Amino acid sequence: MNLSSKNKQKLKGIAHSFKPSLIIGKEGASEATINSINMIFENKELIKIKFNSFKNEIDSISEYIKNSCDAIIIGNIGNILILYKQNPDSEKRRYEF
Repeated sequence: MNLSSKNKQKLKGIAHSFKPSLIIGKEGASEATINSINMIFENKELIKIKFNSFKNEIDSISEYIKNSCDAIIIGNIGNILILYKQNPDSEKRRYEF
């Protein structure tokens, strides 16, 4: 799924008030971290991830997370990553595009 820049801006605005769902620490994007992100995506379509460690590698780790979770990067703001993954169940979707 591809989102237009207008839809990404809309989601970025919605996510502004969200607290981070997960914090990347000294383990980085380990298998356990990816599993946790996938579990969060079961209940939420739009999440924020905060990087406490690996701040110099945010871009490469973000791409890895995106590919591993089949998500879309909405944006990076400082050390915060915003991700979107559409719920496969159309009745549970919060955002329609």
